[in-house]
Amino acid sequence: MEKKKNLKIVKDWKYYLGITLFIFSWTPWAVSGMLFFFKIPIGELLGLMAALIITSEIIFAISIVLLGKTFAKKFEARIKKIFLPHKAGQPVKHISKTRHYIGVVLFFLSFIPTFIVEVALFFDYPKTPFGHITILISVLLGYLIFIVSLFILGGEFWDRLIKLFQWQNPVPGKKSTIN
Repeated sequence: MEKKKNLKIVKDWKYYLGITLFIFSWTPWAVSGMLFFFKIPIGELLGLMAALIITSEIIFAISIVLLGKTFAKKFEARIKKIFLPHKAGQPVKHISKTRHYIGVVLFFLSFIPTFIVEVALFFDYPKTPFGHITILISVLLGYLIFIVSLFILGGEFWDRLIKLFQWQNPVPGKKSTIN
């Protein structure tokens, strides 16, 4: 666990731009929810909602990159304190081998609905009036499976996933096995 003195946020232009984008990233969700109250054909409605949600996710990712790891840790701690006060500040627990395998299978299965939708759109699938709804439900199902898999895999998975994307400096004097 990191010490609290290391979690100091530097308030420069990146911080203020990141906070602005972080707050703004929630606006497309609200706008996409309000679109239901307008008389827009279902195909156009789903297209607009998808564009707004994708825009929201991109803005959110950029804001987190600008705000950095310190902000993400503090935000995560605050969310845990609000929703899981009994687990805030506790070390990450190990999960069983069975739970790990179930989580990994669900993690990779969550990508299948997206590929199915892409193939369906490539072959001009939504020929029925409710085809767009079927596509939306399958994409949302993929998102749901992805989120469930992350909860099943637990905190250790996140630590390993983060280490996967961090550069490890080679140890001096030790020969590399990869040439």
